[in-house]
Amino acid sequence: MTVDKNKLFESLFSDYKEKIYRLCYSYSNDDATAKDLLQESFSKVWSHLDSFQNRSEYSTWIYRIAVNTCLNYLRSAKNKRVEFRDAVPDRKEEEIDTETQINNLYLAIQKLEEVDRLLISMLLDDISYKEIGLILGISENNVGVKIHRIKKQLKDILTKMNPS
Repeated sequence: MTVDKNKLFESLFSDYKEKIYRLCYSYSNDDATAKDLLQESFSKVWSHLDSFQNRSEYSTWIYRIAVNTCLNYLRSAKNKRVEFRDAVPDRKEEEIDTETQINNLYLAIQKLEEVDRLLISMLLDDISYKEIGLILGISENNVGVKIHRIKKQLKDILTKMNPS
């Protein structure tokens, strides 16, 4: 490897830790578990960094590792989801409405299939359709079709959650 492994890892961690954390959180719905999954994912990145073959971007490779780590977690931790709700006093009504909408969106996302949750998480992280396709092994056009269907599903779920 031409670049110092430590510097490369530090750079990759710095660039992707927040996005991978959000991905892990979307699977676990728990801060501590998401941090554990983040750490486990980057531990795997570190241990396999020397064998990275440049067949894809680092981001694609790291996402793939994180997705597999999260899927393994889901298989081993069936039905262990915990919901946390913060009750912070003295907040404006608009802040509460916005927070409620965001919480409802995350709850709706949790009702999606695993692959759909992953896809929408990557979209929320501003990953391009092309990159999402590479990560999931599907065409860019298929990504667009799936995202359109997922958005419709989310709209239906949110409507059922809040019929008003």
